[in-house]
Order: sequence, then C-alpha cells, then structure tokens
Amino acid sequence: MRQREMRWTVTVGLALAVICSALMPASAAAQGNWYAEYFANDALQGGPVFTRYEDQINADWGGGGPGHGVGADHFSARWTGSFWFDAGTHRFSHRSDDGLRLWIDNRLIIDDWQEQQTAWTSLDTYVSRGTHTVRVEYFERTGGARVQVGWERVSPGDVWRGEYYDNRDLSGGADLVRYDPAIDFDWDYDSPDPDLPSDSFSVRWTRTLGFEAGTYRFFASADDGVRVYVDGRLVVDAWQNQKLPNTHTGDLTLAAGQHTVEVQYYEHGGEASAHVWWNRLGSFQGWQGRYYGNQELRGSPELIRDDPEINFDWGEGAPVPWMPADGFSVVWTRQVAFQPGTYRFNVRSDDGVRVWLDDGIIMDYWKTQDYDYHYVEGIELEGTHTIKVEYFEGAGGARIHFWWELLSGIGQPGGAPPPAPSPQPAPAPGPAPSPEQEFLGPWQAAYYDNTTLAGTPALTRQDQAIDFDWGWGTPTPTVGRDTFSVRWTGTFNFLEGRHCFTTTSDDGIRLTVDGRRLIDAWAPMRGTRTACVDLTEGAHDVEVTYFERSQAAMARVTVQGPGSGAAPSPSPPASTADDQGPGGPWSAEYYANQRLAGTPTVRRQEESLNFDWGWGSPAAALPSDGFSAVWTREVQLSGGRYRFITYSDDGVRLTIDGQRVIDSWRPMRGYRSADVNLAEGVHTIRLEYYEQAGIALARLSWLRR
Repeated sequence: MRQREMRWTVTVGLALAVICSALMPASAAAQGNWYAEYFANDALQGGPVFTRYEDQINADWGGGGPGHGVGADHFSARWTGSFWFDAGTHRFSHRSDDGLRLWIDNRLIIDDWQEQQTAWTSLDTYVSRGTHTVRVEYFERTGGARVQVGWERVSPGDVWRGEYYDNRDLSGGADLVRYDPAIDFDWDYDSPDPDLPSDSFSVRWTRTLGFEAGTYRFFASADDGVRVYVDGRLVVDAWQNQKLPNTHTGDLTLAAGQHTVEVQYYEHGGEASAHVWWNRLGSFQGWQGRYYGNQELRGSPELIRDDPEINFDWGEGAPVPWMPADGFSVVWTRQVAFQPGTYRFNVRSDDGVRVWLDDGIIMDYWKTQDYDYHYVEGIELEGTHTIKVEYFEGAGGARIHFWWELLSGIGQPGGAPPPAPSPQPAPAPGPAPSPEQEFLGPWQAAYYDNTTLAGTPALTRQDQAIDFDWGWGTPTPTVGRDTFSVRWTGTFNFLEGRHCFTTTSDDGIRLTVDGRRLIDAWAPMRGTRTACVDLTEGAHDVEVTYFERSQAAMARVTVQGPGSGAAPSPSPPASTADDQGPGGPWSAEYYANQRLAGTPTVRRQEESLNFDWGWGSPAAALPSDGFSAVWTREVQLSGGRYRFITYSDDGVRLTIDGQRVIDSWRPMRGYRSADVNLAEGVHTIRLEYYEQAGIALARLSWLRR
C-alpha cells in the first residue's frame, strides 16, 4: 500500500492546519479564562461545590476527580466564557469520558450526553464575527474521567467539509480535505484536483446548519452514485452507476434547529458531476425566501422560510445566526393576483437586486450599491402573475425593500405594500431625515487627531446637533481633514416607548444607549444604519463615536420616537457633585504584568478614565500586551441611585467603598454595568483592569438614575 499524504485546501483561499487525531490541536485550544463550576452529582443539580477560573478545558483526572469536596465518580461541571470569533466556519473538537454538551449563545451545537470512552469528535459550524458566549457541560459517571474542548476557524465562510478519496468506496484515509461553498460540480472528464484520478474517486461532504420546522424534499443529481443523509438517516439513495439527466428525491420532516447533512458520492468512469439541494414543502402565505451562503444563489439554501414582505434591514448582521453576515444571497418568489391596472414596481437595496415578472426581467441592478432606489412603471397587469426578486449582499450593511403600487385602474393588488416614493432619480446616500425624525442635542464633543479616539482630544466643545457634512474639509484646524475621530456624549430625556436611532456617516460610526451598543459600523464606508430600542420614560445616556479615514467626511444622527417623533431634551444642568461622569483627576498605577503584581512600572495622574490604546501601550515603559492598571479617586456625590458602566478589552473590576460591584476579570470585550444606591458624600471608586492581547481599551462612566 502506498503512503498517503493528506492535503488540506480551501476553495476560498484559506490555508488550514492539520488536526492530529491523537492530540488536541494547538490551534483549537480555546484561549482565555473559563468560569468553572463543579457539582457533587452527575446532573449539574443544586449549587456548585466550588468554582474557579481556568485557562482551558483540558483535564485528565484518570481514576480521580477534581477534588475540593468533589469525588472521583458521579460529578459534573459547567464552563462558561466569552470569546471573540472571526466570521467563518469553525471546527469544535472534543473528547470526554463521559458526557458532554456545548452551546454557543444558548444554541446547542454538540449534544453527546452519554456514558462513553474518550475519542476525538469534531463538528463544523458557522459562527458570526464578534464576541459569543460558549458554555460546556460535562458529567462523569464511573471509571476514568477526562474532558478536552477546543476550536479553530477552518474557513471564512459557511461551507461544506469535503473529504476526497482515490477510490470509489470512501475507504481508508482521505487524500484531500477541502472546504467547498456548494455541492454544485460539473467536472466533465476531469478530476476535482490534480492529485486525484479523473475516474474511480469518491467524496464525503458534511455540514451542520439550521432549518425551520417543516417537511423538506432533498434532491440529488449525479454522475455516478449519490446518497444523502440527514442526522444519520438515509433520505436519498442512488448509489449506482448512472448518467445525467437524473434527479432523485426524498422527503423528511425536520424540527426547528441544527441538523447535520452528509452527502456521499462516487465517480465510476466517464463524466463526473454532483448536485445536491432541497426545498421546503407546503404552501407559503407570503414570499418563499431561499437564502444562500454565497453571492451566486448557488447550491443548497442555508434557509427556506415564509417571509410576509421583502423589507429587511439586517445592518452589519446576518439573516439568521448560522449564515454569514457578508457574501450571501436570497431569492424570493410569490404568485400575486393583480386587479386590472397600470403598476409601478419599486426597489431599494444594498447591494445587488434583480426583479422578474413571470419569465421576463424588469429590473437588473446586480452590482454593489448603497441602498439605491430604482423603479419601473407603466406595466399593465391583470390576473395572477409570478414575481421573483433576487438579491445579493457583498459587504457592510445589508438592506432591501421591494414593493409595488397601482398607478391607474380599479382596486389594489393583494397585499400591496405602503405607497411608494415619487418616481424621482435615486436619492444620494445618506438623505436628510424625514420630518418624523429629529436631532438630539446639545452634545459634549471631543475631537481627536487620529482614527482611534486615542490620547488627549485636540478640541473639546459643545455641538448643538450631530449634523455635519465636512466634505473634503476638516471640523477644526486642530485636526487633519483625514484620519480624525470624534466622541459625542449626552444625557437626554425620552418618553416611554420604542425609539429608533438613525446614523448616516462617511466613515465608521457606533451608537450606544445606556451602555448598550445599538449601531456598530466601525469600518470605512458610507451609508445609513437604523436600530430601535424600547426606553423607559426619563433620562438615558447616549454616546456616538465616529472616525474619518479619507476623502469625504460626514456624520448625522437622528431619532424617531413616541409623540412628536423625538422626545429627548437637553441634558440637565451640571451639578456641583460628580453625578454625571467620571471627571478627574485619577491616581493611576500601571504594571508590566496582568496581575497588578509587584511595584508599579508607571505612576501618574489622569484627567479622565477613557482610554483606547488600540494595539499600542499606555506608556513606553509598558508592553502593548500583558499589562494591568488600577485607577482610584475620591468622588463627591449628591446621593441616590447610580448606574456605573465599564467598557473594556479585556478584564475589568469596579469597587466602590471597598465593595466590588462589577467583576469581569477575564479576556473579553464589552460593556458591564451595575446599579448602586449611594448616600450623599465622598465615595472611593477603584477600577482595576488588565490587557491580555490584541486591542486594549478601558472606560468608566456613570450617571445618576
């Protein structure tokens, strides 16, 4: 038998590390601290016997146990941590003796809750970009006790894992492992890869993705044999020599949630092709939406669902958690009964869109665009017609709205959306807000001569509104016309109800309300973003940050809410006490380690506690990674209930008068808040922080409730 050299490739251009089946992959080791809870039973019941932070899930207790009051048998454990993920398909690898379960943001990914011996198992699933909560649960019944968990990104998209063999029966080790965006191949008389034969080869594709509840028909068309399994159940069986054309089907009813699809294929001789896809059966009340993990509407859909209308603003996110936020596409179809008349069809999209009426295309704007408006009018219709809308998202924001209106005739089309705008040329990006939207203000503004809000502001001032179009110019002579940034903060009164914030900017912008980030478009771009939140009546803290990279610069923020449209009013007059912010000075001590250990490397006074060091260091004497700091200050407060808000990357702890109110001492990036009742007088505030690696930032704010 010849020696096989397994080769790993990715069709989207990402090199992979090979996972050794006998050892935990180094690249799969989950970085950062886990909060571990250990229970003296094998069902995670009651309170934990002890808790601690652990750097990784990698324990081999053998015939023993974790100790500290927990025995060698019949125990269980739970680990929870927040981790940053780059968007893409990640392989979660694990082995345990005995049972193990794993969740991502409360979505069950791995369910292996049974008595078993240790053996490496892995599952590939798509994870969107950002910080996600990972939870692992484990139980030990009797005998040996061992658990290991880790992950690695294997592709920047949501893809199939393809294992290619140089034989027809999927036997032995795979000669090639790669990641394919779709099972949609016509190799003709060629081979899938130069290291594979053009005849007598086989492939196994696997993938886990989400389904809405319903009955699905799976299709397979191949030359030669093909089989389709769902959760281990054979749905399509055409394992035979055959030529195109052929289509084999199988129906299966699925519950809502994650399901694993496996496709097996072999090529006997001559031409080679493999195509697999599926449809959801049953009637659709609105639009049948088919969502794909690529821009070409290619292969099998990520999602099939009943959409009541085509009016979506996904922002920087994805239609569903298991789809990529960029590089996806959708096709909507529907049969509509039209009353006799003349119609106008309208569409706005970011990015490409095509509209079909029956078998003819009536609008074709298959290109990158910024929510541009297009229309076609003068279409005479009567009776039932089929409408199809195709859409693709390239990068950045994702948004589409399609509708029609009756121009002349009797009656309205069934389910007609609201009236369209007048048929004028497409509006420029970032239109001025409608009369229903109003500007907030005044704002406290800090302008920086860099794109990272770093260091001392070049200018501080009060801006009556965030409504700027600087063009190719600069907001102030103290900053350059390119590569500057701004932070606006304000406390405003709102009526109770739902409020929608809209930003229009060139380039990046973020908006938070009471420490909760609603809009996050921190990238060089030009566009409009909207996010809504339910607010209680009263004062709320709003922060907007912005950066300009190059060329044109603009920033605009409006709000629409109950009553006249915007309920906010200017911030209340400043108090002699520090009731509305951190102020200064702070006594700061910086350490060249993550533990606040030993003698401080740097001591200094700082006028505010608002730092974004990016990839840099707070001082030349400190490393850019692996440092820590503590800030203390005595503050005069007028008394009452206060909300303290931290924003950090990484760990942070806040203590007031010796009482710890925020404890998030682990690698993470995000907001933490605590409400505290304080008496009138002087209070000691202490913020501790450590930076592990990557970007470093630390911020503290508070307001009186």
